Amino acid sequence: MRATRRHKKHKWFFLTFCAFCAFLWLPLIGTAQTIRLDREWQLLIDRSGTASIASLPNNGWQPVRVGLSWNAQFDQLRDYMGIAWYRTRFDKPAIPNEGHVLIRFDAVDYFTEVFVNGTRVGEHEGGYTPFTIDLTNALHSGSNQLVVRVIDPPMDENENRARFPQMMYNEIPHGKQNWYVQTGGIWQPVWLEIKPHVYIERLHVTPEVSGQIEVEVTVSAGKTATESLNEKLSLVVRNKGGAIEFTRTTNVLKPGAVKFRGFIKSPQLWRLTTPTLYSVEVRIGIDNFKDQFGFRSFEARAGKFFLNGKPFFMIGALDQDFYPDTIYTPPSANYVRDQMLKAKSIGLNLLRCHIKVCDPTYLKTADEVGMLVWYEIPSWNDFNHFTLEAAARGEKTFREMVERDWNHPSIVIQSIINESWGADLKQESQRQWLRQASERAKQLTRPLHRLIVDNSACCQNFHVETDIEDNHRYNSMPDYHVPFDKWVADFATHPKWNFSSYGDARRTGQEPLVVSEFGNWGLPKLPHDLPWWFSRDFNGREVTRPAGLYDRFKQFQFERLFRDYNSLAEATQWHQFTSLKHEIEEIRSHASIQGYVITEFTDINWEANGLLDMWRNTKVYAAELQQIQQPDLVIIKPQKPNYRSGEVVEARIILSHYSDKQLRGATARWSTQSGLQGQVEIKPSITNGTTTSVGSIRFNAPKTDTARREPVKLEIRDKQGTLIAANSQDLNLFPTPAKSPNIRIVIDSTVDRGLATALIAAGYGISASDENLESVIITTTVNGVVQQHLSAGGRAIVIANAQTALPPTARWKIANRAGSDLDGNWVTNFNWVDNRAAPFNELSFNKILGFESYAVVPQ
Repeated sequence: MRATRRHKKHKWFFLTFCAFCAFLWLPLIGTAQTIRLDREWQLLIDRSGTASIASLPNNGWQPVRVGLSWNAQFDQLRDYMGIAWYRTRFDKPAIPNEGHVLIRFDAVDYFTEVFVNGTRVGEHEGGYTPFTIDLTNALHSGSNQLVVRVIDPPMDENENRARFPQMMYNEIPHGKQNWYVQTGGIWQPVWLEIKPHVYIERLHVTPEVSGQIEVEVTVSAGKTATESLNEKLSLVVRNKGGAIEFTRTTNVLKPGAVKFRGFIKSPQLWRLTTPTLYSVEVRIGIDNFKDQFGFRSFEARAGKFFLNGKPFFMIGALDQDFYPDTIYTPPSANYVRDQMLKAKSIGLNLLRCHIKVCDPTYLKTADEVGMLVWYEIPSWNDFNHFTLEAAARGEKTFREMVERDWNHPSIVIQSIINESWGADLKQESQRQWLRQASERAKQLTRPLHRLIVDNSACCQNFHVETDIEDNHRYNSMPDYHVPFDKWVADFATHPKWNFSSYGDARRTGQEPLVVSEFGNWGLPKLPHDLPWWFSRDFNGREVTRPAGLYDRFKQFQFERLFRDYNSLAEATQWHQFTSLKHEIEEIRSHASIQGYVITEFTDINWEANGLLDMWRNTKVYAAELQQIQQPDLVIIKPQKPNYRSGEVVEARIILSHYSDKQLRGATARWSTQSGLQGQVEIKPSITNGTTTSVGSIRFNAPKTDTARREPVKLEIRDKQGTLIAANSQDLNLFPTPAKSPNIRIVIDSTVDRGLATALIAAGYGISASDENLESVIITTTVNGVVQQHLSAGGRAIVIANAQTALPPTARWKIANRAGSDLDGNWVTNFNWVDNRAAPFNELSFNKILGFESYAVVPQ
C-alpha cells in the first residue's frame, strides 16, 4: 500500500516536472516569440558600389554592432555616406503550423534591401521609422544567411546625382545630421518575430478623458490576408495596480481592423506630476500584443493651452536628441530617464525633439516620467529647396510617425517644417502644399488631441495655417536686450507679419502665441579626455570648431582673469543664466504669450547653448533656473538696471499665474539687502491662466561709495503663509560721481555733442583743442593730432565705432559685429574686462559684463 502510494507520488512529481519543462519549452515550439538580433553581425563598406548579392567578397568584412550607426562605431567612417552591407546568420526557428517568421527593423538610414540565402525578400525607404518583412518562404532548415544592403545617399550633390539620382540628399528626410554628425545604417534594433498563422500586427488605443476608449486591433494572416478566419480575439485593459478595468472578446472572421469600444469608470488622468498609465493586452490564439496608454487631453482655444481642461503654460526646451558617443541612438533607457528627470528638475514641462523622429525609448520614458513632447518631420534640407518628391517623403514619414507612436500620451504637438526649411513660402504652390499638408496632419491626429504646426516660423518666413502661432528670436544679452524686448512686445500683439501676407492665410486669431526658439550660450566644463568630434566644425566655419580651445585660452590671455578654462566656463554659464532670466521674464510679462522653448536642452558638439552640457550634467545655475521655471512666476520689473545713490527706484510686480493655488488673501512681500521692505496685498480676482500686474515697489536707492549690486527679493505667500512664488532682481548701484574740475577734456568734432553736455553737467572742463598733456582727448578716430598727443605721453579715449578708428599700423584690428559670426546673436557675445584695475574696478561687478554695460557695449 505504502509502495503504491510512493509510486503514485513519484509518478505525479515526474508528470508535473515534465509539464513544467514543457511549459518552459513552449515558447520554442508553439508560441509567438520576439528575438533581438544583435550578435555576430559583420559590415562591408562598398565605396565603389559595385558589389551585388551574387558577388559579395569574402574579405573586407569587420565586426559591427547593429542598433548603432556605422558613423558612431568607426573613426574612419564618421562621415561615410554611400553603400554598406551587413550580414549575419541564424538558425531557422521552430515555426507554429502555417506560421510566419518576420524581421523587424526599428530604423535604418536610409534605403534598405533585405536578402535571405541570396534571395531578395523586401526593401524600405526612410531612415527613421520601423518596417517588417516576411522571411518565411526564403528560409531553409538549419543555418540561414541574412544580408542587408543599405544606401545612405551622399551629401555631395554631384556624387549624389551620379550614383543615386532617385534619392537626392536634399530631398530626403535627414534632419540636422549635416549640422553635427551623420547617421548611416542600422541605428536602431533588429528583431526576429516568430508568429502563428494569424497574428496581431498593430494596436491603437484612442482614449478620452471621460473614460471612453476605442481600441483598434489590426489582425494579419500574412500573405493570405483575404482568407476567411474564425479566431477568438480577446482584449484586457488594466489600471496601474494591475486590476482589470475593461475586457472584451470577439470572433475574427477575416484579417483587417477590429474595433472595441468601451468605457472606463473614473479614469485616472495622465498628468505631468502623476503620469498614470494603463496597460492594454490583446490576444489571438497563441499571439499577444501589449502596450501602454494614458487618459489626457491637450487643446488650444481662446489663445490658450489647456492640459486636461486646465490652463497650461509651456516651459520647454529644444532637444536635438544627439548623444556624445552614440550620435542618434540613446545609450540606454536609464540614460534617457536620467536626462528627462533632470529636465523636470529645472522646471521644464516639454521637450521639442527637433526635426527628428525620436527613438521609441525616448517616448516611452516621457510617458512614464510625465514629460510632454513636441516632435517634427526631419527636414530634407535647411534651405528652401522644394520638390514634390521631397514633400511626399516628408508626409510619408509623418504618417509612419503617427502609426508607430499612436499610443503615447506624452506627444502633444507635431510640426511639418521648421523655419521654412524645404519650402519657399514666397511661391503660391508651396504655400498651398503646406496648408494641405497641415490639414492632412490635423485630420490624421485629431483623435489623439495633438496640435499641428505648419511651419515653426523665424525671420522672414511665416505661417499659413497652424494650431500654434510660434516664432523664433535670437539676441545676445545684454547687448541686444532692447530689440529683444521690443520684438517680444510686438509678437505679443499677434502681428500680421507672422502669417502669410499673400491673402491665403487661414488665421483665427485664437492660436496660442509661443516663442519657440531663443537662447544664449554658456560654455561647458570639459572632461579630461576630449571627445573625437572636438576637431569638427559646421560647414568649415572656424568659429564652430572647438579644437584648440585651450590654446586660444592662453593666446587671448584669459589666464590673467580666470584660473583655468573651467573657471571661464562657469562664468559664462552664470552669464547664460542672467540672459535667460531676462528673456524668460520678458516673455512671461505678456499675458497673451502662452509658452516658450529655450534653445536648447543640452549642448551638442560645437553648440554650447544647452541647459545641460552634452554629457547631461546640469550647468551651475540649475537651482536658480528651476525657481523661475514654474507655473507661477512673480517678476520684478524695474524701469532700468542702473541707479545712483539716492535715486528713486520703481519696479512693477507682475504675476504669471498658471497653477491651481488659491491667491485669495495672498501677500507679496519684498525686501532689499539694505533692509528696506514692504508688501502688497494680492487682489482675489486673479484667476489661473493669467498674467497681470499686482502692484509696485518704490524706494530710494541706498547710498553707496562703490559700485555694487543690491538684490531685491520678493515672495508671494497665501493667507496660511505657504510659499506660492519667489524671485529676486539685482539692481546695479553706483555712487554719485565726484566733480572733477581739474581734469580737462578735449572732444574732437567726430564725437556726439551730447557727450560733451553730459560731461559738463558732471563738472568736467571741456576744451575744443589740445591744451596740454594733462588733457584727455575723446575721439572716434586716432588721427595725426591724437597720435602726436599720445607720442608725447598724453592720454586718449577712443570710441571705436568704425573699422577706421585705429590707424593701419595699430596692433589691434576692429571688425564690425553686425552681419557676421561676431555679432553674438547666434552664439552669444561674452564682453569681458579686467575688473581688478581702473577704470573697470569702479564700474563692473564681474569679469564678464552684465546689464550694467548694455548701453556701451562695442559694436
